[in-house]
Amino acid sequence: MKKLSSTLLIGLILVLFTVGLVSAQAERTVTDSLGREVTIEEVPERVVTTIVSTTEIALDLGLDERLVGVPDLIQYLSYVPELQEKAEKKEKVGGFKLSIEKIASLNPGLVILDASAQKDMVSKIKDIGATVYAAGSRDIESVRETILEIGYLTGKLDRAQKIVGEMVYKETQLRDAVAKLDEKKSTFYTISKRMYTVGDNTFVGTALQLAGLNNVFGEISGFKPVNTEEIIKKNPELIIATEDMGLTAEDLREDKGLKEVKAVQNGNVVLLPTGEDSMLNQPGTKIIDGAINLFEKIYDTEVNL
Repeated sequence: MKKLSSTLLIGLILVLFTVGLVSAQAERTVTDSLGREVTIEEVPERVVTTIVSTTEIALDLGLDERLVGVPDLIQYLSYVPELQEKAEKKEKVGGFKLSIEKIASLNPGLVILDASAQKDMVSKIKDIGATVYAAGSRDIESVRETILEIGYLTGKLDRAQKIVGEMVYKETQLRDAVAKLDEKKSTFYTISKRMYTVGDNTFVGTALQLAGLNNVFGEISGFKPVNTEEIIKKNPELIIATEDMGLTAEDLREDKGLKEVKAVQNGNVVLLPTGEDSMLNQPGTKIIDGAINLFEKIYDTEVNL
């Protein structure tokens, strides 16, 4: 196994050391992505997750027996069939709109929310007597921190450390492969018919960079729609879209507004099938695998793992 890059290795050690400092305490306390101190006095026996990525994390940590509630949209976990099968057997607590009544009926000791999309639900779920942890997904580093913190709160820190260690190793190998490229492709990545794209300050944007792609809209913040004129002005070499957006690669190639774009003129339009796109678009344990899969697909080069 090759050595990890010093920056990644030091960062990983610091995160693990920080979490390890409190592992000897009777209570388990972390600061979640909303800046809240979350304290659990004993390992929770009943856990609810409310988005696909934290469901993936919980199941990958080995919490199958304790996971009592999951979100409705489990089809987006298809990139890990064995975890999707387990999730499908769980009680569903809602999708974009959570059912507080359903969550309360499951009597959870810990509910894991999304820090950005579900922060308004924190007080409502606390009112039913559950401890709430808000998971972060700002970038890949925050995803790794989330994995470690969920592992710590649920008594699965050893497994969490192993997952994060594997993620860091794979990322290092991917970076080595990208460093050998003669040139990175300028890329427009979209996830919806309204041409929503991502900035470099998102976990998806970070994954695109790791995959050796220059995001032509990297300067935007978060997830935003762009118009045809803006895409033409950026003139990307490559367009990557997702099957879930409801368009085909042919639809994009035949779009009159995009015919002037270099990617369309040269036939460089790639449609990621369901599963491959979810692996990249979900901030869970497999996001580095998603970046590796994208790199290998675009550059026809294997990453040495």
